[in-house]
Amino acid sequence: MLPIIKLENVDFYYDRGKPTEVHALRNINLEIQAGEYVSFFGPSGCGKSTILYTIAGIERPDNGKVIVNGQNLMDFSQRELAIYRQIGIGIIFQNFNLIPSIKNIDNITLPMAFLGISPEKRKKRAMEIFERLNIANLAERYPHELSGGQQQRVGIARALANNPPIILADEPLGNLDSANATNVLDLLKEFNEKDGKTIIIVTHEAWSLRDVRRIYYMRDGAITKVEEKEPMKIVKRDGEIFYKKLFPELPTIETRAKVIASLIMKGFSQPEVKRFEYFLAQRFRGQIDKEVFRMVLDRPYKEGGVGLWKQKAEKIANYVEDVIAEEEDLAKLYKKLERSQELPLLEEVQRIRNWLLGGLITKLTPLQIDRLDEAISERIRNIITADNFLKVLDLAKHQGGVGLKVRTSFKIAEKLEMLLGREETKLGISNI
Repeated sequence: MLPIIKLENVDFYYDRGKPTEVHALRNINLEIQAGEYVSFFGPSGCGKSTILYTIAGIERPDNGKVIVNGQNLMDFSQRELAIYRQIGIGIIFQNFNLIPSIKNIDNITLPMAFLGISPEKRKKRAMEIFERLNIANLAERYPHELSGGQQQRVGIARALANNPPIILADEPLGNLDSANATNVLDLLKEFNEKDGKTIIIVTHEAWSLRDVRRIYYMRDGAITKVEEKEPMKIVKRDGEIFYKKLFPELPTIETRAKVIASLIMKGFSQPEVKRFEYFLAQRFRGQIDKEVFRMVLDRPYKEGGVGLWKQKAEKIANYVEDVIAEEEDLAKLYKKLERSQELPLLEEVQRIRNWLLGGLITKLTPLQIDRLDEAISERIRNIITADNFLKVLDLAKHQGGVGLKVRTSFKIAEKLEMLLGREETKLGISNI
């Protein structure tokens, strides 16, 4: 049977080539079957959390392969890794990693928002999870209003948000008393035995291994021993790769092309828009280069092109290249959020803001810049909608908005939506 997770000759270094170099993982080889419950066990600094983050696609090994459901994570693009981390795995953190400024239910719906799931479906799914974990009464409260045990349950709910087949638990009992720790272990056991989820727990406490069926003992970055416990009945799951069938709403290249076409091609016929979408999707996949893309935009429609006049074709081609380049930085930003969704992302948001303002003759005051950065951050996290983002830009400064001109607000909002590529976008159109 094909393992759900397979590591082949994995090595990982921190600060490689520097005086502070640490060989964190040393020639790791292992296989984990779907539906198993395993643990990486050892003292602090032994490499067990590094293995977890390698499986999560957050850390990239210096050597070797990390194969999940038959696919090597090393071959994934940044966007594919971001998708994998959203629906391929769920992570439970020791320090909960909840965003304190938003309600508990919003902490759960946020991972679904990244996938473009509608607000109604997000809330319904979140409440189902809350009810299963017996914390429905905490949905409208804030994290700081909860005990440690309650916060960890919300953290577990977040890990379940997109129904991943794999749950990664990084020292999930570290900040809990014995009663709450036992409750968490009970939940992990339930997810494994009833739902058939693959559970991987990292721990240095032997008592937390009670339900584990295989233990990987670690020291100094190496697996020193593997202990098999009594066999268990593994609940079968179909092995479809994560982002193909679990969520049909998941944004695809076609969806991104559709969103951008709707923002650029207003006033054109439906066949012209569809043809533009087709070539744009090819450009996103790298099947055609920038020059070919520009040529098909300029080529007459009857000859197989889109039929734009030359200057507009050139301008749109350059615009699309800007979006493609900026998307790589956006994927890195989402990867950073995987570590802690509470991160302020100051530098990343400033870079996106400078890109959004590029080409616009707009001098902003420090107050306007602060408000624009805050709105960009909230839109990236999908805390606010595209329409609300536009309203913040357009709202007067004395009313708490950025205070931009209407046309400038539209241009900035549309440019950001092109970057995000979310299907829910329904903004007006500016002339590119």
